[in-house]
Amino acid sequence: MLAPEAGLKGLSYAQDLGIPYLNINAALTEIGPELALFAHRATAAPVVLASHWMAGAATFLALNSAKGFEIVRSIRFGAIVDEKDSVGPAALEDMERVHGAAPAALVFENGRRVWLSGDAAKGKVESVDGRSLNATAFSTFDTVSLHAATGAADVRFDLVNGESSSFRVGGEAATEIIVEIEGESDGRTKRSRSMLTFKHGTASLTGLSVVLSLASVLGLNARSPARSGLYLPELLSDTKWFLDELRSAGATIYENSN
Repeated sequence: MLAPEAGLKGLSYAQDLGIPYLNINAALTEIGPELALFAHRATAAPVVLASHWMAGAATFLALNSAKGFEIVRSIRFGAIVDEKDSVGPAALEDMERVHGAAPAALVFENGRRVWLSGDAAKGKVESVDGRSLNATAFSTFDTVSLHAATGAADVRFDLVNGESSSFRVGGEAATEIIVEIEGESDGRTKRSRSMLTFKHGTASLTGLSVVLSLASVLGLNARSPARSGLYLPELLSDTKWFLDELRSAGATIYENSN
């Protein structure tokens, strides 16, 4: 496991050795160099771009909900990071770098890419306990992954830094993920709301998701090792298996639809 560095020497080294490479800290606006390195040596090693929210946890939650739809029209992600949740220096550096280089947020509106900033980036997220919280649109791989996987015309990710539902009632400083989907099923409009809480915080959930993707790319989960190629987490792991593993590690998942 190599620490991230701006020179991408880790990717070149992995390609030299023919071993899997997984990155969780590259922003959407930063993946050009990695894509070029992969394209020039596409058969050298598996390359996994996993800079999704919590390294894929939000995407798997959304994909599981989307299975209940014949047509997916819109997907709204919400994430709550508890202000008491400890975040390491590497994560803080990543956030500062990403916002400094690309302060606007990428979303899909009416099937088109749109960059939001200012008032357009302001949003709301309903927490697990029903509070309406002020949020800000955030660029993450989940947006492009779900647009590609479902064809949804509207996809947006909003981020809140505040008090988690768990901490409000005397529990841990938990992390929350909320996914709201609207579409059609059996010719009727359908809406779903899925929520995931993890009481051990953001760093632990991210680390767990990384371990699950590594298990998949290495073939340690009763599947064959991944061949050389370019992957996203959702292309490596079965959705049910991934969420079941999160539950086993302490995640709580709620699902409602109408």
